[in-house]
Amino acid sequence: MPIRKSSKKKKSKRQIKSPGFTGWAIIFLSVFIVVFLVSMLVPQSDVTVTQIQPELIRLQLKNGCGVKGAAGEMTKAFMESSTGVIFDIIDKGNAEAFNFEKTLVIDRKGDPGGTDAYSNAAITVADILNTKPEQLLLQKLSDNLLDIDVTVIIGADYQPVLASLSGKEE
Repeated sequence: MPIRKSSKKKKSKRQIKSPGFTGWAIIFLSVFIVVFLVSMLVPQSDVTVTQIQPELIRLQLKNGCGVKGAAGEMTKAFMESSTGVIFDIIDKGNAEAFNFEKTLVIDRKGDPGGTDAYSNAAITVADILNTKPEQLLLQKLSDNLLDIDVTVIIGADYQPVLASLSGKEE
């Protein structure tokens, strides 16, 4: 009979190996799949982000009173106004005549809905200048190459109008 040697089992320490590239790829994909499935099960909530931007009004200023520098003063007052509206002065100069008693606000685009109503830009400018309803006119430009929203013809009453624009009511 053969003699058996008593073999002592050696307790070997298992070495911990890093998972390697394939192991890490499996772990990553498993986590990705779990996150994807959880996101599909969780009800989505609607989030609406609104950002209020100030209104931009493109103006044309015409001096119709004959006072030298009236259009420049109005330009400065529009640019420095604290009305929450941004004014872009597209054109400034003299009107064809200097006999305007009252300042006129002329709507150059009209209501975007196609009606013969005033645009919001024209109504806003008329309100800011504190003009009367009869001083607001609608004359759409067929060739509006400068994309003018409103033309303001400065009349002889420009000092009170300027004061209302500057916030210094007389």
